[in-house]
Amino acid sequence: MDPAPKNLYWNSAFKGFNADDRMMPGFSLVGTNAAITILEDSDEMLFPDHNVIDVDYLNYGGAFKLMADNTPKAPAHDFVTFGVYARSSVPSSISAAMRYESGNIIASASHSGGGDWEFIGMSALYDKSAPYFYFSITGDVQLTAPTFIYGKTPAIPGASLMSSSGARMSGTLTMGVTTVYPPPDATQYYWVIPKNSGNIFLIDTQGNPSRSIIRLNHRTADRFARGTLATLMFEEAGTRVKNNSYIKLKNNADFVSGPNTSITLMAGGSASWVEVSRNE
Repeated sequence: MDPAPKNLYWNSAFKGFNADDRMMPGFSLVGTNAAITILEDSDEMLFPDHNVIDVDYLNYGGAFKLMADNTPKAPAHDFVTFGVYARSSVPSSISAAMRYESGNIIASASHSGGGDWEFIGMSALYDKSAPYFYFSITGDVQLTAPTFIYGKTPAIPGASLMSSSGARMSGTLTMGVTTVYPPPDATQYYWVIPKNSGNIFLIDTQGNPSRSIIRLNHRTADRFARGTLATLMFEEAGTRVKNNSYIKLKNNADFVSGPNTSITLMAGGSASWVEVSRNE
C-alpha cells in the first residue's frame, strides 16, 4: 500500500541559501564545480513560494551532485519515487540517480535540453541497506521543487510533510490574528477568544480599557486543546488579567496592560490557562 504522497524532502522550496558558505538547508551540495545562485525574479517561479536555483556548471571534476542531507527511512516500503523540476538548454544536463535494490547505481532519463521545464525523476526499488538518492548535474540547469516519497504515487510540490510525529519548516510560519471584543456586561469578566481563528488576539476594549479578565473560554464548546498558545495583545493601558484558579500567572501576580503590551497563555485543555510569558 502506498503512503500518502507527502513530500519528504525538507526545504524543497530552497529557502535560506547562504551563498558565502554554499549551504542550502536540508541539502548537500557535493562538489565545488558549480556556482549556485537563487533567481530573484518571482516570475521565474514554477510553483508558488518555491525558489528557483540556478546551477552554473563549471565543466570540470565530473558530476556535481545535489542530494538531501537526510531522508526519513521507511523500511516497510520497497519503492521510492523522487525527482526535481529542471529547465536547461544543455542536453543531458541533469538526471536523477539512486542505488537500486541490487546495489548498483541506476539513473533516470536526462533533460532533453529543449529549454523548458521537465520533471527529472524516477520510481524504482531501492537498496534498503544503503539507500542513496541524488541528482547528477553535468550542465547548466535551473532547478525547483524536488520531491521524494516512498511508494509509486508522485508527490505534489507544496504538499510537504507536517505531521503529528514532528515537522520542520524552512519558510515563514504566519499566525492567524483575530480581534476580540469585550463580553456583555452581565458576564463582563468571562471573555471568549474564538477557536480556529489563529493564536494572536488583539484586545479591543471599545474605548474602556479599565476591564478585567478572570475567565477565558469557560464553556466546554469554546475550549482550546491542551498545549495551545494564545497571545493577548493590548493597545491601551489598564486592562487586568487576574491571577486565579483558572488563570495561573507567574508569581501569582496579575497582569495589567500598558500601551502595546502582551501576555501569552497556554491552554490546559479544560477551563484553565497558565502563563508562558508577558511583555509589560
